[in-house]
Amino acid sequence: MCGQISLMSKTPAPQSTAAPKKGHSDTKTLPVPRPLSPRSGAAQKLPVPKPDSSGSGAAQRVVSGLRLRTTFSVAGDESVWIGGLCVVGEDLAYVGGKGSVSTVDMAGRVTRTVSGVCGSESWCGRIVRGDDGEVFVGSYHDRKISRVSADGAVSTFSSLTFSPQGLTQLSSGRLLLCGGEEGLYTVTGRGVQGVELGVDVKWAKDVSVNSKGDVAVADWDGGKVCILDGQYKHVGTYSPTKSEPFQPFSLTSDGENFVICDYNNRTIDTIDRRGVCLSVYLTTDDCQEKPLHLDMLPSNCVWVKFDGGHVCVYDQI
Repeated sequence: MCGQISLMSKTPAPQSTAAPKKGHSDTKTLPVPRPLSPRSGAAQKLPVPKPDSSGSGAAQRVVSGLRLRTTFSVAGDESVWIGGLCVVGEDLAYVGGKGSVSTVDMAGRVTRTVSGVCGSESWCGRIVRGDDGEVFVGSYHDRKISRVSADGAVSTFSSLTFSPQGLTQLSSGRLLLCGGEEGLYTVTGRGVQGVELGVDVKWAKDVSVNSKGDVAVADWDGGKVCILDGQYKHVGTYSPTKSEPFQPFSLTSDGENFVICDYNNRTIDTIDRRGVCLSVYLTTDDCQEKPLHLDMLPSNCVWVKFDGGHVCVYDQI
């Protein structure tokens, strides 16, 4: 039922915010990413991905869907609703704003704001937690990844020649970064290296790694999620038929499986590590906006940020 689904039974209410342009995360035109170095035909030998902190220790299980726990608003200027989301505790998450990132609790209260993470006019886009209480933040227009330590100190982790899209942690001090039409890169404090993929990806929008080392890439322009093994070889694809074209904006892992925001159809989809659908949850009863960013911890509590500034927190069941 998941592979061929129709969502016509519920008509989404009109939303006031404009959808991001195809292939980009905002309504402004971003520079097209440039390759850092010429690519050879042979795949580069790269370290095998390790699970990020969101996936460690989680056991394999069957997922039947989501159950809404609470919802709140972090609405503000457009940089607030387009900014990233990263869960850092049982009841705490980072959200990105214009030049800054803030922590917000499950009641919607801002508990701390760290300024100067991105340029004053730049959006703090994707956010991923590290192993030592820090978070890494991709800055679209600054073309860099910043590191915010647990005590709020800000430093530049890596400078880029393109606007960063999604990112996830591979291991301590090593990130996997989406470069739009240029695919994936591994990033450390010492430099950036391209990854030769075993599948065609038109626009790498977001990426996640599960506890098995499998890599899921959200292909925004291609309308699919590609699953790769630890050597970046293609092992599965999720490309469902729905009432609107499938557009995966962001994804995360519950340890074994992958959870996806489908922007166009306003659903949260869960797939297994080979791309087989486990559940599809329609969000229109919870929020009349479209889902942009999501993240979770092994506790199976899923936070979803929508394009009008609302956040819904779900229990995965």
